[in-house]
Order: sequence, then structure tokens, then C-alpha cells
Amino acid sequence: MNEEIKIHSTGLDTLSLYNIAFTVGDLEKSITWYSVVLNFNLVNKTSFEFPSGSASIAILKGSGIRLELIEFPNGKRIEELFAPAPLHLIPIGTKAIVFQVEDLKIASEELEAKGVKFVWREQYIAGDKMLCTMIEDIDGNKINIFQENTTI
Repeated sequence: MNEEIKIHSTGLDTLSLYNIAFTVGDLEKSITWYSVVLNFNLVNKTSFEFPSGSASIAILKGSGIRLELIEFPNGKRIEELFAPAPLHLIPIGTKAIVFQVEDLKIASEELEAKGVKFVWREQYIAGDKMLCTMIEDIDGNKINIFQENTTI
């Protein structure tokens, strides 16, 4: 017997991105980096308790999204997740924060002036379809920035 599943307008069809969350090595330094380099603003800073201690959290907002930065005590870096591109694609898991801009050349010049670490700059990937610049934050998290009129 086939029963139709009713989709309600208050259910999954209202799904939207709330935030992107990841762990950082130093919360204060990361807040500063995302504020200075990518123009995010601190919205809230708090901590949460768990049986063996507490973690600190900052919510930043910018570019139409929220970032949740988490500093966990005794955080451990798993080096395979931070391998040089494209080897960072081998481990299963999150790979990069991805943004887009109208003019990648101008955005790349602004990033250079701020002293960011480039993985690559103004390169096409996927043949000649996707022009992007990839940078790393202070923890080595990859941030890919595409020029919007070149994406597939």
C-alpha cells in the first residue's frame, strides 16, 4: 500500500542555512581574523558546560551568514583535513567555507593587502568554468572565493 507523505509548509520545505560551525585553536585570534579579513561582526560570545569542562563559542555575522567559532579545551588538529589542496579532498568531511564575489581580482587584491595566506589566487578549476581564489584562516581552514559569473 503506497501512502503519500504530506509535506507541510512548516517542515523540511522551510529548511535554510542557519550557520556554519567549526572549531578554532584560539577564539579571540579567530574573531579578530574573521573581523579584519572578511568583515564579519561579533554578534555574541558565550560558553557551554559539559562534564569535563567548558567550551567557548563566538557567533559572527557577515556576508549574509553566521559563523559559529568554537574553542574546545585540548582541541586536536587532524592533519589529513588540512593537507595541501587538492589533497585536502581525500578525507571525508567538511572541506571549505565557500563564498562568491562580483570581482575576484579586486577581492584578491584586498586579501593580499590584509596579508592572508593564499592557497591559490585567481585560478580556474573545473576547466575554464570556475574562477576562484583559495585562502586559509589562522588555523588552516580553507576558504574558497568564487567570481559569481564564472560558477557552474
